[in-house]
This record gives sequence, structure tokens and C-alpha cells, in this order.
Amino acid sequence: MPRVFISYSRTDEPFARRLATSLSQMGADIWIDVEDIPAGMKWSSAIQQGLDTGDLLTVIISPESMASRNVEDEWQYYLDHNKPVIPVLLRPAKIHFQLNRIQYIDFHSQPYDAALYQLYSELRRKGLFLNPPGSDPAAAYRPAPHQMAPAPVRPPPSRLPLIAGVAGLGVIGLIAVVVLALLANLNPAPADTPTATTPSNVAVNPTHTLPAALPPTATVAVVPPTDAPTFTPPSLRPGLDSPVARNADWTPVTRDFNGLSLVLAPVGCFTMGSSEPQIDAALALCRSVLGNSCNRAQFEDERPQTQICFQQPFWIGRTEVSNGQYGSSGVFAGDSLPRTNVTWEQAQAFCASRGMRLPTEAEWEYAARGPDGLVFPWGHTFDGTRANFCDSSCEFNWRDPYTNDGYPQVAPVDTFAGGASWTGALNLSGNVWEWTSTIYTYRYPYARDGRENPGDTAAKRVLRGSAWNWIAADGTTTARDDYAGSFASSDWYGFRCARDFQAGDL
Repeated sequence: MPRVFISYSRTDEPFARRLATSLSQMGADIWIDVEDIPAGMKWSSAIQQGLDTGDLLTVIISPESMASRNVEDEWQYYLDHNKPVIPVLLRPAKIHFQLNRIQYIDFHSQPYDAALYQLYSELRRKGLFLNPPGSDPAAAYRPAPHQMAPAPVRPPPSRLPLIAGVAGLGVIGLIAVVVLALLANLNPAPADTPTATTPSNVAVNPTHTLPAALPPTATVAVVPPTDAPTFTPPSLRPGLDSPVARNADWTPVTRDFNGLSLVLAPVGCFTMGSSEPQIDAALALCRSVLGNSCNRAQFEDERPQTQICFQQPFWIGRTEVSNGQYGSSGVFAGDSLPRTNVTWEQAQAFCASRGMRLPTEAEWEYAARGPDGLVFPWGHTFDGTRANFCDSSCEFNWRDPYTNDGYPQVAPVDTFAGGASWTGALNLSGNVWEWTSTIYTYRYPYARDGRENPGDTAAKRVLRGSAWNWIAADGTTTARDDYAGSFASSDWYGFRCARDFQAGDL
């Protein structure tokens, strides 16, 4: 259980107690002096013990705490020992220069719950994986009952010999299924008849065929186009009206629309989510940096794997939206750095102003990994020269000392060409976490089951792609930043836009 030391001035005790209660409900083991100094124990000895056993210190910023020598001694002790410190702004004050270089969580100018979500995200970024605010102790790693995929039915041990004995009949049954499937292709069912693997609210476009060679255990979700005009290609062209089966079979296509550069994601299928070996590899990569702070549960929301098929191509931003494209005023005008500190609603509104939208979570992952199911946009092995992550130029103590990309924080949106995905999109790993349109649901399969509701402004939305201050394990094509409320913003949250494919685009 992560142990958090709360440092504060006695004037701020009511807020300190409230914060301690919130963090405790999220699963943290809190050390706070009003409760954790045993009777008869010397005050300074108890403080020393609390400091030594804590994993992280949060210091409550106020004029009184900044004037307190005891508070300064506490947070200074953590900095001297390279232990993480998170400042929490309660009231404006002249912040000590050593604390002033650390991004604080603002509880002064925004609602308590909004700030608490930001604190939760920052704790997660620093390796303390707590439950999200407002959840029960297991909520961070367990889906709600209506979100849980049906468990596979396995025969009891006593039936295994019987199953082995009828394996020959199984082969005959499989041949019969294939024959029936061929007959069904000759005599297709009416278009409004749902299939066992297609949600009833998903319309299948009969003009597109899907690859037959799908894993026998995969769930198939066909993602329909949105309300764009129907596109009927003049001839069969791979990726436009017939599926692309391999990443190498697609040549990136780039076009400019309303001031944004977009790349085309072709028709095709891919496996969404992580396999067990991929989770093992991500866990090992995480533990190589953060040690036992990493656990397997933090990757479980990438399962089970699901086969997703796109029947029409779509466009997605070649880069994140930059400050210059966003229209930031002053020193940011024309800036090629990604637009950050933008909420989900602001990102969605900007894309709409350009006749676009935010990409869905499935679209984002498909554009990043493709039919080959790449673990990183460029391949299956992490390469720190292809992404902006927390390397040796990063200020945090979980930095990778063996790589230096030259960017201690965000990089311009058109950098790291070597990390481009198969579609030609840049920075899909690292730089900034990117908003998607999708409401966070703990487990797959992904389907249009309400999680693509743009009118639900209270829902938590999925962010993808990791950021400059996160570790390599968070930069996979399957990693999801969970429980980010649509009202949240951060200097490591950005976005890119997407657009439905329309006749005449090419």
C-alpha cells in the first residue's frame, strides 16, 4: 500500500484532514502528525520515522506553510533523498524557489473533486497506483458488472477425457461450419439480420469484404462509418474498398484539411488490446524503472484482446494539434509545440470547428499499430530515440539515463520522424497524452455500446499515447490513461483530430 506523508501548517489542518481522508479512501496509507504520533513518543522522532517510511510527500502550500521551518525541513528532506514531492496549492503564497520548479496541484482555483482527480493522476505518474476518487478499494482494477465481458465456459476436469474422445467429431463439425459459411456467402442473410459476433446496433456494409483468417477465439466488432456520405470507389483499391492485411501493404497518404495535416487509415482489421506475453513484457519494462511499484493489475484494462474491423477508411491527425494551429495568442502564436492544458470539451470543440472530431479509442490504436499489431508505432521493441519520454534530459528520478532525445519537456509536433506509425502519424508514443472521444470502460471488447456518447460531459474519457514525463512502458500502442474526467487538463494532455472519409477526398 503506497504511503503518503502530508506536510502542512497547523493553520491548514482542516484541509489536511480532508485530503488525508480522500487519499485514504483511494487506498493510500497516510502519515499525518495529528493522528500518527503515538502517545509518549518524541515529536521529532515520530516525524523522522514518518518521513523515512513514506513513499511520497505532499506539501500543502499556503502563506503559513511557506513560512514554517518545520514544513520546509520535511519537504527538503525528501528532495535531498531524491524522493517524490507533490505540492498542493491551498492558498496563494510566495513559494520557495526549490518547490516552485515542481508543478503543483491547484486546489485553490478549481473544485476540490477536479483537483483531486489531478492529484490522483500525478500520483499514478509517479508510480503510486491508487484507486480513482469516489471508487471502492477494488474499483481501479475491476469493471462494473455491466461492463464485464462474459467469461469463457470451460468444461470441468471430469469431462476432459470425453472431449478428447470426440475430437474427430469436432473436426467433422468444423468442416460443416466451413461449408455452411460458403453457402451463406452465396445466399447472404438480409442486411438487417444481426450476427452472433456483431452488435445489433452495428450496420454491416455489404460492399466490403473482411479477411476470413481471424483467430478462432477472437471477438469481432465491426466499426461502422459515421454519418459521412456513402463512398463507392470506381474500382477495387486496397485500403479503400478492400482490406489491408499487413502494415507493409499500405503506403501513407497525407492530405491537408482546414489547416490540419491528416493521414489516411485504410480499410482493414486489427487486434485491439494486449496479449498475456505483451502484458508480461510491459510489466518487466515498468519494473526495470519503478521496481515493485509496478503491478500486473495496471495493465489489465488492455484485455481481453478483440478483433476490430473498419469497413471504411478514416483520417487522423498526422501530428498533435499545435499551439499555432489552435490559435493561442501572445508568445504561443505560431508555436509548433503541442497544445496542452486543454480539456476534453475544448479539444472536441476545436476539432468540430474544423469540421472534424476526436478519434475513437479504436481508431487511435488502429492508426498506431495496424494489422501487424505492433507494440510500439515503429515495431515490437522500445527505442528511446523514436519517442519523447522521460529520458536523461527529463527532470524526474525515474528517467532513463541511457537515452537523450534533447527535449526535457514537450517537443514540436513534427519531430521524431523515426517513430512514425504505419499510417505516417507522428508522436503516437510519448510527447503528450491525447484525448479520444471514448468514455473509459475498464475492459474490452470495444463496441459502440454507449461509450461514444459526445453529449455525456460528466464521463471520464480515455487518453492515449503517453507523454514526455512518463516511462517507456506507458508508451505502448495499447496503453490507456484511465479515469481522466472530461473537465481535467494538464501540461501533458494534448490531442489530435480525426475526420470521416468522404467522396472526393482523394
